[in-house]
Amino acid sequence: MFCQNTIELIAYDCINDRGSNRDISEIKFEILTKHKVISQTTKSKFDLFRFQSSDNEVKIEYNNIYNQKTDTTFFITPKTQKLFLCVEKMKDYEIETFIEKSLEKKKNWKLKLSGGSCFVFTDTEIKIIPNKNGAILKYKYAEDRNGKKIKEKKEIKLDKRDLDNLIIFEKKLRLLNSAMRRCTPATYYYLSYGNETIEIRDQTCVGIFEEYLSKLIERNN
Repeated sequence: MFCQNTIELIAYDCINDRGSNRDISEIKFEILTKHKVISQTTKSKFDLFRFQSSDNEVKIEYNNIYNQKTDTTFFITPKTQKLFLCVEKMKDYEIETFIEKSLEKKKNWKLKLSGGSCFVFTDTEIKIIPNKNGAILKYKYAEDRNGKKIKEKKEIKLDKRDLDNLIIFEKKLRLLNSAMRRCTPATYYYLSYGNETIEIRDQTCVGIFEEYLSKLIERNN
């Protein structure tokens, strides 16, 4: 017999602890355990999906914003009313990033940005320069503000935690070309190491530059 409480599925931004800008219908979810659909609405911006289950656990498979298929299991109690699917969270994967190559080979890592996203300055350039004590980050940007060209340069010493976070940042960058698209205009990233360059187009509106690099820069201002 199905438990009496009705459970609502919610697409959620667990990184920033807020509702996702994705609708529940966009993430291609599938409930893998036995359940009964109570209500399903996908005709407006405010999608709704409610169900009931007699199981103590509910397993759900869905796509995150990077279009990675992931799954999660929830433990259900009589008080459970909502289940939050962390759609902004990346599923980690194996790859040797340009940052890791840069640190190993003592060669520069470079990232250029251009575009109209509200999360980045236009014409931004960032370099990670390895040295005997670890690495430093150099950045510069030019921004048109009230008819004036504003330029800034800065050098930041990176610790191990910074570098670990920047490796995650690069992994997310590499997924953006196949990620869910939501906003225009796009932000373009040009990721370089040695003679290799990857062009990346970001229309996700999740602000991974803000999540990693902007916070790092602001912390050191």
